[in-house]
Amino acid sequence: MPRIDHVAVETVDPDETASFYERVFGARIVKTEGHPVMAYLGNTGFAFHEPSGPGGHTGVRVSEEERAEIKRRLDAEEVEYDERDHEIAVGLFFRDPDGRLLEAITYDDGDDPRRP
Repeated sequence: MPRIDHVAVETVDPDETASFYERVFGARIVKTEGHPVMAYLGNTGFAFHEPSGPGGHTGVRVSEEERAEIKRRLDAEEVEYDERDHEIAVGLFFRDPDGRLLEAITYDDGDDPRRP
């Protein structure tokens, strides 16, 4: 069943922004080379990208089957999308009718391996 996985935002200093979330919310911070700085709050997280990243978006965790069905629905709606391999997951990026960027994300092993 789909659920919010992460909210991604752009920031000029991902480390400092993540540190703020750690101090204020007690977030668990994870840094992995080649990936955004993550601040986990329970089973959801914030992804802090530099401005050259994928842009602000909301990630919704889905299974491989759900992602395939979403692609079929987007095709039927004639909505453009872009699929990207994140090494630990595959993300399907598309925009809602108001232009908000969404990502349907499927982790290789079913869950983000960086989570506790």
